[in-house]
Amino acid sequence: MSVEFTVVRDVSGLRELEPAWRGLATAGGAGALFRGPEWLLPWWHAYREVLGGELHVMAGHADGELVCLAPLYLRTNARALTKVRELRMMGDAGPRPPALDFLVKPGFEDKAGTQLAKVVAELGKTWDVIDLEPMADPSRVRANFVARLGSLGFAVKSSAAGGGARRIALGLARAATEDGLTSAVSGDAAAMRKGMSALRRLSRLEWAERDEHSPLADAEAAGLLEEVAVTLGREGRARLAIRDDATGETIAAALVVDDDDRAVVLALAIDPEHVARGAAERLLAAEALAARARGRVALDVVTGAAEYPLPPLPVSKQTAVAVTIWNATTTASVSRRVESVRRGARAVRETPGVAASQARAAWARIREAATEVAQYQRMHLYRGQMWTRGIEAIPGLSITTLDLAGFDAMAPAARAELCESLALDEERARATWVRGDQAWIAHLHDRPAGIAWAARGPVEVPELGRTLALTKYEAYVHDVYVAPSARGRAVAPVMLEALARDLRELDVYRSWALIGHGNQPSTRAFAKASFTPVCDVIYARMGGVDRVLCRPPDPEAKELLGL
Repeated sequence: MSVEFTVVRDVSGLRELEPAWRGLATAGGAGALFRGPEWLLPWWHAYREVLGGELHVMAGHADGELVCLAPLYLRTNARALTKVRELRMMGDAGPRPPALDFLVKPGFEDKAGTQLAKVVAELGKTWDVIDLEPMADPSRVRANFVARLGSLGFAVKSSAAGGGARRIALGLARAATEDGLTSAVSGDAAAMRKGMSALRRLSRLEWAERDEHSPLADAEAAGLLEEVAVTLGREGRARLAIRDDATGETIAAALVVDDDDRAVVLALAIDPEHVARGAAERLLAAEALAARARGRVALDVVTGAAEYPLPPLPVSKQTAVAVTIWNATTTASVSRRVESVRRGARAVRETPGVAASQARAAWARIREAATEVAQYQRMHLYRGQMWTRGIEAIPGLSITTLDLAGFDAMAPAARAELCESLALDEERARATWVRGDQAWIAHLHDRPAGIAWAARGPVEVPELGRTLALTKYEAYVHDVYVAPSARGRAVAPVMLEALARDLRELDVYRSWALIGHGNQPSTRAFAKASFTPVCDVIYARMGGVDRVLCRPPDPEAKELLGL
């Protein structure tokens, strides 16, 4: 019985195949959720615009029955000053499952793999590179597909893919002593969305430790995960696990979805300050027990920012592979050479030995020399929409405004105590008030505990070498400081909420703040006070020439910075 393939190029065509597609995914066993329409269709909806891709799904039928589906898409990517046409797997960008794969009805692995390779080869030079990652291993249909293309003269390379998962066997999972700090929600859309917000906040914190952008923080990933979480949550197949500290602050979060006989931790984020205190291990232990109670036999933990400690249960590594196939086009040849050079460079960086040591030492000297003649500043831009969560102040904490007249009216001893407690430079503070800025002061048991400033109108930011273009409806929050004796008591978030309430009465509907890279206490305070991250602002200056970049290039941020 032969397998005939057709190419599906639009979503409506995929929708028509959805029932047969879902059945084919289920017949393939574990991983059906992530190979089927419940994951891949929302993924395509979230990422098609940003990727600039076109559907190129290969559907194989035998006697009118769908027996194979290769969920591919075609995109043009710039590599080494050339435009490379890539065939890629749907689901390969953003938050990724443990592995992807072609779908095939049992018994058709050989015929479907061989025929699929023949059809792809007959496409001629409409593609340059096939880039498949992360692919399940082993996979008989994929092995036949790759082997057939190799025999037809195409250059093929297989290697270990990044990511994958660690599988926790649940047969020995037992109830541990519970401290009441771990909880989970499922089915309540509002609670799920709130939990997803906490998950994204923690993910930004942990990826900032690596000086990298969180893959969960962009709009596409946020939309995809929220849609899947809410949809599957209504069916009882997804849950948001949360772990709080003793003060009620969320320090760990995980999105867990059920996929046949296993549960998958699709996204996991831990506050870096609580990793060593076992936050990840306790959260995963609770989820392992919950998964077993739902009849699951394994819990797969997708690799994220780090491989966190797991509960003391049997664990195995679930690896994935990356497959690259080059066509006989000039563009593919250039791309292959560039990829070879990149692999060599990675090998030099990662291989211990004399050559690698010399390369790293040379690069360190280059960086040191560049630092002497260049300035580089990276900051995080946050935006507040002037709404509050009603953060409860601890007993004895009060927030008041202070202007220049009030500052001058203070007794000399009180003024000196204020400046000393809040590291306030009196001359600079006076100049800031004269400029028109407003100040909010926190007192804890009548002692100065914190200060926050807000500017209205154009304000110079020395760290960026430019003036912010604020409208009359905007404010710039700056120089937020908490006295060392008052830290850890939510003083900054309470000040920021008081600031937001007062500014809202003055018809300010939006505020901005720049936070230095690596300043996690400020990041937590602003996030708790309902500020949201917008972009990274990068300032570079060398030889009298400076440049400011926004990554990603948010339009409102660019207008604010005059870019």
